[in-house]
Amino acid sequence: MHRTVVYELAKYLAMKKNYEITILQPSRRHRFAKKTYSKFIHGDIETIYFPSFFPLNISYTVPLFHKEIEILCKLLSKLKCEIIQACDYEYLTSIAPIFAKRRYGIPIIITSDSLTGYSWFYGNTTIDAAAKLYTYSIGKWILNSYDRVVFLYRKASEEVKKFGVSPDKVFTIPNGVNLENFKSQSDVGKLRAELSIKQDERVLLFVGRLATVKRVEILIALTKSLLEEGFRVKTVIVGDGPRREYYETLSRSIKNNVIFIGHVPRNQVYKYYLIADVFVLPSFSEGLPTVLLEASVAGKPSVASNVNGVSDIIVHEETGYLVERSDINSYNRYVKLLLTDENLRKRMGKKAAEYVKENFNWDVITEKYEQVYQQVVNV
Repeated sequence: MHRTVVYELAKYLAMKKNYEITILQPSRRHRFAKKTYSKFIHGDIETIYFPSFFPLNISYTVPLFHKEIEILCKLLSKLKCEIIQACDYEYLTSIAPIFAKRRYGIPIIITSDSLTGYSWFYGNTTIDAAAKLYTYSIGKWILNSYDRVVFLYRKASEEVKKFGVSPDKVFTIPNGVNLENFKSQSDVGKLRAELSIKQDERVLLFVGRLATVKRVEILIALTKSLLEEGFRVKTVIVGDGPRREYYETLSRSIKNNVIFIGHVPRNQVYKYYLIADVFVLPSFSEGLPTVLLEASVAGKPSVASNVNGVSDIIVHEETGYLVERSDINSYNRYVKLLLTDENLRKRMGKKAAEYVKENFNWDVITEKYEQVYQQVVNV
């Protein structure tokens, strides 16, 4: 469950007027603070921070357990809390609600993106080995300790049963996509001009963290191949990360055709989807990638690795193309199909937008969460 999506779910639940919501969130800013810091993010939704560590170059959270448990228990003593919704079993922050459940008898639900070290990989042998060990030990205990377990895509919901989690406890509820940004009319021509993209040049887009697992080198090699075959293309790479310098070096021979944008605020990324012709996601591993949902809503066909939840978003040969992880040559074949056939590109883009709007609508998703909440409250 992408952290920004926690706020989206909270916002849509709060809009129904049936919920009072408090978000307890890890933060490095208040690591040694004696008092917690809180703010209101949407109407009556309050966010309270507890101190945590974030190891360099690893997307992982290590909380100060005693502070997290202390703050959580104070909240539960003060508020008439009926449900605790946790996020991501692979984070140690998900342990505190288990102790709270034992003390207060409050039902707990956890939403996770994937099974790390089992079917989702970081791309580093050491980290992936540690993640696998974690999932088979602490992770298994965490998942079995929760009253309900929600995964974002179908494959993970099936896989988790191999860890002893009762099928009756497991649900598949995807993340939604915020449609509001895509309703505004961005000046596509202005952005293309700023990036020196000529009218007859087609745009390949990648959005994501520049890390090993994303395999951006495949996209760079694809761009080189297309240029050698005479295609007029520019590849736009949005995002930052530990591999950025390596990728910039790798694309030096075609530096005029590969544009590294760097970090872009979430509420501004949509502009880049709108200038794209094809979205490319060659990752070695993914959960349920929000970037594919956003590209689809923007009406763009995608070519992406067929891993984990990607096939829940892309309908092969209808809304885009799925490529098996080892079949690197198919990126070239499918992207060329889309670049050479404008009608195909537009037809797939339109179907992609329709499919995502229908199946990843926040109103539908919120209703599914409500059904799960009702189950645990009524037990």
